[in-house]
Amino acid sequence: MSWGKDLWDQTDVVSVHTLKGIEFLEKCSAYVKDRCVVEQQYASSLREILNELNDLAGQHEVMVEGFQDRVLTEITKLVKEFKEQRKRLLAEVDRLEQNRVNAIESMKKAKKEYEKACREAELSDSKYKKADADINLSRAEVEKARSNSIARTQQAESAKSTYASELGKTNDYQRQFYSELLPNVLQKLQEMDEDRIGQVRRLFCVCVEVESSVIPIVQRCFDGMLQEANKVDPAADSLTLVDRYRSGYGLPEEFPFVDLNPPAPAASASVGEVQNGLSNGTDGACSRANSLGSCRLDSKQLHRAYSGRKKGGTLRRIFGNKWSEDHAKEFADLPPSQQCKQVEEQMFRCEKTIERTQAEKQGLLKMKGLYAANPSYGDPVVVAGQLERCENELKVAASEMQRLKALHAEATSRLNMPINATSVPFVNTSASKHTKRSSLSDESLSRNSDASPRNSSSQDVHSCLASESSFRNADSDCDSANNVYYNNDTDDTMILGKATALYDFAGGSEGMISIRQSEQLLILEVDTGDGWTKVRRTKPCPDYEGFVPSSYLKLEFYGDT
Repeated sequence: MSWGKDLWDQTDVVSVHTLKGIEFLEKCSAYVKDRCVVEQQYASSLREILNELNDLAGQHEVMVEGFQDRVLTEITKLVKEFKEQRKRLLAEVDRLEQNRVNAIESMKKAKKEYEKACREAELSDSKYKKADADINLSRAEVEKARSNSIARTQQAESAKSTYASELGKTNDYQRQFYSELLPNVLQKLQEMDEDRIGQVRRLFCVCVEVESSVIPIVQRCFDGMLQEANKVDPAADSLTLVDRYRSGYGLPEEFPFVDLNPPAPAASASVGEVQNGLSNGTDGACSRANSLGSCRLDSKQLHRAYSGRKKGGTLRRIFGNKWSEDHAKEFADLPPSQQCKQVEEQMFRCEKTIERTQAEKQGLLKMKGLYAANPSYGDPVVVAGQLERCENELKVAASEMQRLKALHAEATSRLNMPINATSVPFVNTSASKHTKRSSLSDESLSRNSDASPRNSSSQDVHSCLASESSFRNADSDCDSANNVYYNNDTDDTMILGKATALYDFAGGSEGMISIRQSEQLLILEVDTGDGWTKVRRTKPCPDYEGFVPSSYLKLEFYGDT
């Protein structure tokens, strides 16, 4: 079966079918375009979700490139070719059909002329017979009728010959049209349609090939994902929290007992009795041995109390006057363990810088020797300048390394040292001499160093009991009736006095504390002109220490202050 033999009378159906086939090919082109858009959007979305999906997204982009280069371009070209071929073949069918119609029209015209000539010949012959039978007509009239009849008969014969010729031509062309010409064109249309279907099949295979070509790479991506997923260790991952947030502090010590009972008259008690009373926990007075070292406010202590929070505090005492304010703030908000970790990272980078600079220095030394041996290669003076620069950089890096090592040693020394949950004022006893709390750097690292509006480095000082009237000489005793506070720690930060809240203050910002009217407070740092005074409550509570406006306080400093 073929279109030429079996569909000779269905040319319109063939025309519609071929048109729909080309339209289907165009739909395939639209599908590939939409698929490219989807794959491109999917690749972009994958990248936005996670950077690790970049390789997988790249394979989808490879698919898009394959669809565009190997499928979409080919379909566009084929659609154009098939449309032109169909148009040419249908035009050929129309031309052949028009030739057949013209042949039929010529035949019909010759037939009409033949029919007319026959009628006229019959009429002329009838008139001749009438004239020949009529005796009233002259011989000339009869001869004229006979001549007219003969002429009409000859015309009829000529028309008959013409009609026969046109009929033969028409039949021959029609037979050729249906047996050769039209089947050939229909066969070409069938071949075109088969070619179109074959191209669609091939392009479908190309689409699958393009998509399957990236499957091995995508599978490798999936395999990599599986490998990485299998590497996940829940226990190790949970320990990263320890590595990231371990403070390095030891467990807080127990709160000491605070004896608030009035002490026995110290004037009549011997030094041994006072010490025995303190060791038994029944006397809140200070021993003479500790009074001078713990309670007297000298000029150096006062200077630190007024200016320590703005010049580095403990960190400056460790690293000397070269410790700048920026260095004092370095990692100050981190606990010892995290500070060690950060400093180690900086030390590693500093070591790399030193190694790189030393390598550069070695290269410059070789160049200097080469230039000195052969000046045509270069100027040794220029290299000498570069060597001086390297030397300066090495000195700076070495100084930085020493600073980092000192900072690391300071942070390491505070690892696993106990820290109290709250700094509670307590009476110094003989046993407390052998029990050390964490240093002020420990406490400052356990809290945010920027907590106060004044960025105080003395934020973590400990409360102490000291005489309100202070010790006038080494033989005087502590007067507990005057609410005496002093510091039994190695840190020499002291209480400067006491204050009474004049108004309520809500606080609210980090580093501030709320106070109530008439509340009794201890002065830790005086106002240096910024309008804030650092105070501490007499009893431990969540916000026991912080800054309040100086105008809200009635200040009463101790005598030496």
